[in-house]
Amino acid sequence: MTKQEIREKILNMRRGLTSKYIEDESAKIYERLTESGIFENIKSVLSYSDFDNEVKTAALTGWMMFRGMRLYLPCVRKKEMFAADIKSAGLELSKFGIAQPKFAEASFLEPGELDMVIVPGIAFDRTGHRIGFGCGYYDDYLKKTAKAKKIALAYDFQVIDFIPAEAHDVRMDMIITPDGIIG
Repeated sequence: MTKQEIREKILNMRRGLTSKYIEDESAKIYERLTESGIFENIKSVLSYSDFDNEVKTAALTGWMMFRGMRLYLPCVRKKEMFAADIKSAGLELSKFGIAQPKFAEASFLEPGELDMVIVPGIAFDRTGHRIGFGCGYYDDYLKKTAKAKKIALAYDFQVIDFIPAEAHDVRMDMIITPDGIIG
């Protein structure tokens, strides 16, 4: 299958999820992630605001902030993504309908200063390849985050056998699912 065919198939599956399934599976991922030990020595994290039945991140956001981590959310302006401090600005909806800090009010962190990036996606394979919405924001941004651990959150059905990767695609270091940790 092509990337677009995979994207459409998995998105259709994801859009058909019940709110109970999303809550239950997100809770399992949260538990697996927070008990994994991968947050040791992590001080700054770029996470994401979930939308369109993605793995929920609210509990994780609260957990990270309670532990004193500096938390950032993606903020898209024109064709570029930035890491905006979640505490620095009120939220607004991006052109994609995703909550993000107001660009004009936000303070930003350079990509190279992040310790971890929690990455959303539509599909992943066991070697860490990812399919997003196809805009390239994350791949472009992740290339600038050399030292940051790249951690994807996914429902089990989002992990498939093979994704046809391209040269510009950035691999995930780990994929956290309800059933396990890959990577």
